[in-house]
Amino acid sequence: MVRILPLPTNKPCDECPWRREPLPGWLGPYTVDDWLALVHSDEPIACHKSLKEESWNGALQCSGAAIYRANVGKLPRNKEIAIGPKDKDSVFSTPMEFMKYHSNRGNLK
Repeated sequence: MVRILPLPTNKPCDECPWRREPLPGWLGPYTVDDWLALVHSDEPIACHKSLKEESWNGALQCSGAAIYRANVGKLPRNKEIAIGPKDKDSVFSTPMEFMKYHSNRGNLK
């Protein structure tokens, strides 16, 4: 069963793993592969900053994931899953960029 969350804010948070500027390798409890599988699925992704004490109550959808989905052209079947707007300057635009940035832990710069 897909859990629907309220729509996200227009801008990803400063720690969002989908942004090009957070701490490289900071992915919380998930691996690079876990994140990529989730974002390319039809499941909502909660913003980690909106989660309260491991509860989904009051959580919002992740803006960074929504923008990434727009950047790569992922259109979830469920229309309640947030998508876009595109922003290839601030948010990764390919799975390879995301993987390289977080796997190399910032050795790209």
